[in-house]
Amino acid sequence: MTNRRGVAMLAALWLVVGITIVAMEFSLIGRERRQAGLAASDRARATAGALGAFAMTQAQLEAALRAGPTSTAGAIGSARAADPWLGVDSAFSGTMLVDSMRVEIRAVDLGTRLNANALSESEFRTLFSNLLGDFVLADQLAQAILDWRDSDEIARARGGERDDYLKAKLLRLPTNQSFRDLEELLDVKGMTPDIYAVVSPYLTTLGAAQVNLNTAPVPVLRVLPGMTDEIVARIQAIRSRGGRIASVNEVLPPVRTTVARGAQDAVSVQSQAMSARASVLTTQLEVTMLAYASASARPVRLRVLVQRTNANGAPAAGVAAEEWR
Repeated sequence: MTNRRGVAMLAALWLVVGITIVAMEFSLIGRERRQAGLAASDRARATAGALGAFAMTQAQLEAALRAGPTSTAGAIGSARAADPWLGVDSAFSGTMLVDSMRVEIRAVDLGTRLNANALSESEFRTLFSNLLGDFVLADQLAQAILDWRDSDEIARARGGERDDYLKAKLLRLPTNQSFRDLEELLDVKGMTPDIYAVVSPYLTTLGAAQVNLNTAPVPVLRVLPGMTDEIVARIQAIRSRGGRIASVNEVLPPVRTTVARGAQDAVSVQSQAMSARASVLTTQLEVTMLAYASASARPVRLRVLVQRTNANGAPAAGVAAEEWR
């Protein structure tokens, strides 16, 4: 009788242990599902917040295009009258509350950046030489970036393709396609966080690769075809007076009628080459929204390429591309 009671007690204990284990498993599954549900809910709310913030920003951009500035007094006022998106980086960037949700907004004039997916090897070399002050390093980085971006597996002399990355035991291999995000540059052979911090403010992965002569920094201006120290000085002189460049020809050296026909033709070619890559208006923007559903939730990022367009005969801020992250 005693043995039977002992066996029954052990069976009961094992049953309790089994029930406890099952209950714990259900509890863990329930907790995971709850966390997943909360994360999904936070992302949905943040997505809605980002869309709401962009809708309001887009409306403000369109209002600026249609109404223009309230005052055109002085040189700066006249410049903004001609280009309502001038100074968009400060005028349309900041923090917005969307139904008590914090959304950080950053607007960038893409005319102040160079498209890393459109630059040639020589243009990368020019940019990096001016920024880093090291031609050899600039040449190496330019070749490595082109090898990362092009579709073939033939490595340049100072670049690198798949086998070179494997030998160097680097974490990522060349994608042989355009950069989706500028941070991918950090995976390119030879690129370091310090170098990236220096060059990234002048680069983007969006836009038509046109440079705004009225707003672009000097390192960006120097990449334009036909750019010289004389032209850069002209541009800086006009800006320092608070003036506005109305056309590319305004900053090109004057053509003297006494010079040979060949020299006149050279200036004309220079003008055409620069005009194809330069603009005098803010026409494209990169608008980024970071929406925070809660203090602990990961923010949702919406990046939009906005460009000046016309809708039913009225100026508008059109969406050319968007990217979620």
